[in-house]
This record gives sequence, structure tokens and C-alpha cells, in this order.
Amino acid sequence: MKTTRWGIIGPGSIARTFVNDLSLLSTKQEIVALLGRSEDSTTSFAKEFGIRHYSLDPAHWLDEVQPDVVYIATPHPDHFEQALDCLQRKIPVLCEKPMTVNADQCRQLIEASNTNQTFLMEGMWIRFLPSIQLTLEMINKGMIGKILSIKAATTFKAPPDENSRYFDPEKGGGSLLDLGIYPVYLSLLLLGRPRSVKAIAKLSDEHIDEACSMMLQYRDGAYAMLESSLISNSDAPAEIIGEKGTIKIHHPWFEKATGIELNIEGEGKIIYPCSWEGHGMHYETEEVLRCLEENKLESKDHSHTMSLDLITLLDEIRRQIKVVYPQADTVEL
Repeated sequence: MKTTRWGIIGPGSIARTFVNDLSLLSTKQEIVALLGRSEDSTTSFAKEFGIRHYSLDPAHWLDEVQPDVVYIATPHPDHFEQALDCLQRKIPVLCEKPMTVNADQCRQLIEASNTNQTFLMEGMWIRFLPSIQLTLEMINKGMIGKILSIKAATTFKAPPDENSRYFDPEKGGGSLLDLGIYPVYLSLLLLGRPRSVKAIAKLSDEHIDEACSMMLQYRDGAYAMLESSLISNSDAPAEIIGEKGTIKIHHPWFEKATGIELNIEGEGKIIYPCSWEGHGMHYETEEVLRCLEENKLESKDHSHTMSLDLITLLDEIRRQIKVVYPQADTVEL
């Protein structure tokens, strides 16, 4: 059985979760190369997972070994250059969300993927979770009828650390790209591109969004009320309201939901418990491996177009709330 040889960029907590979930796959996976910034964290990560080839030099980290695929888990503004470097070397890429900080960068990565005939996928891992799969199945079967509205929020009270990436504009800080991307993606997945967007935000002294509220309106009359926050906590479910009933994805709906609640008018309520091994990142990894096996350039379930539509929508929200990342934004939002 073939072993998939992975490269990892960014030896942090997300990468650690990702590597731990690799062990849940039925096929053999190995980490053969690692790129980090800090010598201590990179060395520690390499020792923890038995990675022989590790480096702090982005220009030479692949000199000794070329992996089958690279997973990128660095701060948002670093994704573009790192993914582009891999694609130009014809190394497939799974890049953490958001794949880029603006649509211009996303278009360039898609072009590089097509030019180099090399697979590229944004790590929108919730798309492949059993909870979201079940929700899609219910909707596709018409169990709640036509969707009328969506209500969803992703919140996390970040520690008041002045060095935290969450509040650092140089690292793509703010609630929208880190947390708001989940409810915006859910609406895009279920309702498609909206007709109009209205957004407001509470901005910090550093001019990043500590909290953001969004209203998405659709041509058929449907709408989505969405929220993200780094300064408050909420245990509210994601709620999908249809003509015949309602689906609630229980908190934390954007991770390992505790259950799916289906309430069909006149028939009562059914709760479907949710449970799976690990964190759940192995589900997106299975999709990547399937696509590589079939020589695909993109996943049909989270396509290049979906990534571009998502970041284009996030660009419009940032334009309205006036949040700019000066080192990464190449065009005026």
C-alpha cells in the first residue's frame, strides 16, 4: 500500500491537530518535511512526530525531499506565497482557510494550479464533517423544503494577549477571516452567492474587526443573519429555517457538533447525535487523497470557484467595515 508523504508548513496547534488526525486514516501517511519560523517550535514539532527533514529557510526546505502533498497552516497573509511556491514546484497543496486574504491572490493561485496542472484545495474542513454531510442530505431530500433563512454565528473570546495573532493586522487578525468565514461559508454552501451584503463591525484601535455582523440577501427572498466575534462567547446553534421545518446544528456547529435537530412542522422533533474519532480534519484529508488518486486539480465538493466566491464575499464585507491588511492587500477593497 502506497504511503502518502506530506510536507507541513507552520508547526503550530492546527498542524498538530491535523497530523494527529492523519493517524485515523486507513492508508499510511508520513510527514517527511517541515518548515517553521521559530527554531524551538520547529525542532520540538519535528521530534514529536519523527520528522527528519525540517528547516527555517523557505528557499531551501524542500532541497532534500519533495513531498507528495503539502499542508499549509500558517497565518492567513503567509498562505499566498507559500502555496504559490509549492504549486510552481508542482507539489499539490491543501491550504488552511482562508486560502488567501483577498480574491486577487486567490485568482493567482487558481491560475498557478491550472498552469502547473497541480492540485489545490482550501482547507474548508467543515464541508466534509459528518454533521454538515447529514445537514446537506436532509436539505437535498427536501425535508425542510425551500430554505427561507439562515442564522449562524461563530464566536470565541480570545485571550487579551497583545501578541495574539487574533488582534494583529500584520497577521490577518480580526474575527471575520478567522471565525466569520464559517457562517459566511455555510450560507454560500446552502444558498449560493447573495444578491446583496450589508455588514457592520466593532473595530479595535489597530483597526481590525473584534466583532462583525452581516446580512446576506438573496433574489428569491431568502436571507442569512451571520455574526463573528473575538470578544464574546455564544453557544447558539446554526439554524436553517425552511418552508416545512427547521434544522439546528447544535453548538459547536462549526466543529464537532453535539447533534443535528430536525423539526418538521406537524411531525415533531428528532435529534441525531453526532460523534466521530479525532477532531475531524481527516475527512478533508480523505478528499484530498481521493482527488490526488484521480489526478484532479480540484475537489468538486470544495472547488476553486467556491474558494473564489467565498473570498470575494469576504472582500466585500471587509470593504464595508473598512478593514485592510496593508502588507497583503494588493488592491483597494
